[in-house]
Amino acid sequence: MKEFVQKQEAFDFLMADADKIYNLINSQKQHLCLAQCPAFEEVVDTQMYGFSKEVEYAVKIGVLEISDGHRILSDLEKNLNDVYTEMYDEKKEQV
Repeated sequence: MKEFVQKQEAFDFLMADADKIYNLINSQKQHLCLAQCPAFEEVVDTQMYGFSKEVEYAVKIGVLEISDGHRILSDLEKNLNDVYTEMYDEKKEQV
Protein backbone atom coordinates (compact mmCIF):
# COMPACT_ATOMS: atom_id res chain seq x y z
CA MET A 1 0.00 0.00 0.00
CA LYS A 2 1.29 3.45 -0.84
CA GLU A 3 2.13 5.59 2.14
CA PHE A 4 1.46 8.86 0.37
CA VAL A 5 -0.40 10.12 -2.66
CA GLN A 6 1.10 12.74 -4.89
CA LYS A 7 -0.98 15.83 -5.52
CA GLN A 8 -0.99 15.31 -9.29
CA GLU A 9 -2.14 11.72 -8.86
CA ALA A 10 -5.01 12.83 -6.60
CA PHE A 11 -5.95 15.56 -9.07
CA ASP A 12 -5.92 13.06 -11.95
CA PHE A 13 -8.21 10.70 -10.03
CA LEU A 14 -10.65 13.51 -9.27
CA MET A 15 -10.66 14.66 -12.89
CA ALA A 16 -11.32 11.10 -14.04
CA ASP A 17 -14.33 10.93 -11.71
CA ALA A 18 -15.54 14.32 -12.96
CA ASP A 19 -15.27 13.04 -16.54
CA LYS A 20 -17.33 9.96 -15.63
CA ILE A 21 -20.13 12.16 -14.30
CA TYR A 22 -20.01 14.44 -17.34
CA ASN A 23 -20.04 11.46 -19.71
CA LEU A 24 -22.98 9.96 -17.83
CA ILE A 25 -24.99 13.12 -18.42
CA ASN A 26 -23.79 13.61 -21.97
CA SER A 27 -24.65 10.03 -22.96
CA GLN A 28 -28.25 10.59 -21.94
CA LYS A 29 -28.69 13.30 -24.56
CA GLN A 30 -29.15 10.60 -27.18
CA HIS A 31 -31.94 9.03 -25.14
CA LEU A 32 -33.79 12.30 -24.48
CA CYS A 33 -34.03 11.24 -20.86
CA LEU A 34 -32.63 14.26 -19.07
CA ALA A 35 -35.83 16.09 -18.28
CA GLN A 36 -38.14 13.10 -18.29
CA CYS A 37 -36.39 10.71 -15.89
CA PRO A 38 -36.56 11.61 -12.21
CA ALA A 39 -34.49 8.52 -11.41
CA PHE A 40 -31.72 9.78 -13.67
CA GLU A 41 -31.82 13.15 -11.91
CA GLU A 42 -31.37 11.30 -8.60
CA VAL A 43 -28.35 9.47 -9.98
CA VAL A 44 -26.78 12.75 -11.10
CA ASP A 45 -27.47 14.40 -7.76
CA THR A 46 -25.98 11.44 -5.92
CA GLN A 47 -22.91 11.37 -8.17
CA MET A 48 -22.35 15.11 -7.74
CA TYR A 49 -22.74 14.86 -3.96
CA GLY A 50 -20.29 11.96 -3.77
CA PHE A 51 -17.83 13.79 -5.98
CA SER A 52 -18.05 16.93 -3.85
CA LYS A 53 -17.19 14.77 -0.82
CA GLU A 54 -14.17 13.34 -2.67
CA VAL A 55 -12.97 16.88 -3.36
CA GLU A 56 -13.62 17.91 0.24
CA TYR A 57 -11.61 14.95 1.51
CA ALA A 58 -8.72 15.68 -0.87
CA VAL A 59 -8.63 19.25 0.43
CA LYS A 60 -8.73 18.10 4.07
CA ILE A 61 -5.79 15.74 3.69
CA GLY A 62 -3.80 18.37 1.84
CA VAL A 63 -3.46 16.84 -1.60
CA LEU A 64 -5.63 19.51 -3.22
CA GLU A 65 -5.82 23.24 -2.63
CA ILE A 66 -9.28 24.52 -1.73
CA SER A 67 -9.24 26.89 -4.72
CA ASP A 68 -8.51 23.95 -7.04
CA GLY A 69 -11.34 21.98 -5.43
CA HIS A 70 -13.76 24.84 -5.98
CA ARG A 71 -12.59 25.20 -9.58
CA ILE A 72 -13.04 21.49 -10.33
CA LEU A 73 -16.58 21.49 -8.91
CA SER A 74 -17.43 24.76 -10.63
CA ASP A 75 -16.14 23.50 -13.99
CA LEU A 76 -18.11 20.27 -13.69
CA GLU A 77 -21.30 22.11 -12.72
CA LYS A 78 -20.82 24.49 -15.66
CA ASN A 79 -20.28 21.57 -18.06
CA LEU A 80 -23.38 19.82 -16.76
CA ASN A 81 -25.38 23.01 -17.03
CA ASP A 82 -24.19 23.42 -20.62
CA VAL A 83 -25.45 19.91 -21.44
CA TYR A 84 -28.83 20.64 -19.89
CA THR A 85 -29.06 23.99 -21.71
CA GLU A 86 -28.16 22.37 -25.02
CA MET A 87 -30.76 19.67 -24.45
CA TYR A 88 -33.40 22.26 -23.56
CA ASP A 89 -32.58 24.30 -26.67
CA GLU A 90 -32.80 21.21 -28.90
CA LYS A 91 -36.19 20.28 -27.46
CA LYS A 92 -37.41 23.86 -27.83
CA GLU A 93 -36.43 23.88 -31.53
CA GLN A 94 -38.35 20.65 -32.11
CA VAL A 95 -41.60 22.14 -30.83
